Amino acid sequence: MNANRPAVLVVDDSEIACESVKHTLGGAGFEVSALNSPFGLIKAIREIQPAVILVDVGLGSVNGTRLVELARQHAPSRCSVLLYSSRESTLLETDARASGADGFITKNTTGTELVTVVRQWVAGARTSFRGN
Repeated sequence: MNANRPAVLVVDDSEIACESVKHTLGGAGFEVSALNSPFGLIKAIREIQPAVILVDVGLGSVNGTRLVELARQHAPSRCSVLLYSSRESTLLETDARASGADGFITKNTTGTELVTVVRQWVAGARTSFRGN
């Protein structure tokens, strides 16, 4: 991971969501990688060494909770693992707390707001459970 270009890994079966995050965060100086399925998660984490991992809650046959556990086991110690979904905030918060995620970001968080929130997680300004 380049300290000047923090790495973000997005795991989402929606190619549109992945491309949107890549475009938004990539344009703001992040190094963004995406997986459209949970397969290859561990390898991607080891290669990318992300500062933040965004995990969609509903990934077909594997749920986000299990992916949070896997990400936690293999991610760098300072990496924030966040649920990323279009679910209602209250449901997403419940899922994030139950899964052991550091927090969550709703897919309604876009543009400069998404950049700001991810920068806060990368900088460690958000260390307690919070959602957006």
